[in-house]
Amino acid sequence: MSEPVDPRLAYSVTSSPTPSPTPGPTPAPDPQPSPPGPPSAPEPTPSPSGPNLPPPWGTDPDVGVSPSFLRGRAEACDVSSETIRKTRGVAEDANEDLGRAASGWSFVKSIDDMQVRWEALVKEVTGRLDYASDSFRRSADAYVENESQIQSSFANIYR
Repeated sequence: MSEPVDPRLAYSVTSSPTPSPTPGPTPAPDPQPSPPGPPSAPEPTPSPSGPNLPPPWGTDPDVGVSPSFLRGRAEACDVSSETIRKTRGVAEDANEDLGRAASGWSFVKSIDDMQVRWEALVKEVTGRLDYASDSFRRSADAYVENESQIQSSFANIYR
């Protein structure tokens, strides 16, 4: 089994290696004789601290979620999906304009292929966004339901 990893460190970017500890200054010889026993070694000096760089994301991440956060992500998916769907009419108009302007050119037949591929791409991307939106909403609902069950389970624990 692998060891657990702190999620804050999983995507951290490391800077250049920090210098190793350097020995402290050599003490001047003691004019008095040393007391009997093992010789005392100079105390090590702490390693110089490198620049305290913030994590790449700015501050420690807030990994908590809430139903409102999840519903906000669902709304963002809905907006993105609707925005992409609105490009369909503009793409069709551009396709027709290009076909009329380039009549007689050899690439005109490929315009229909581009239109078919564009429609398939729009269908795939909006389908995935719609699925993600539904998943976010289901997660928010499950979060609320789970919190309610926990509260009701522990409601009478101290009575």
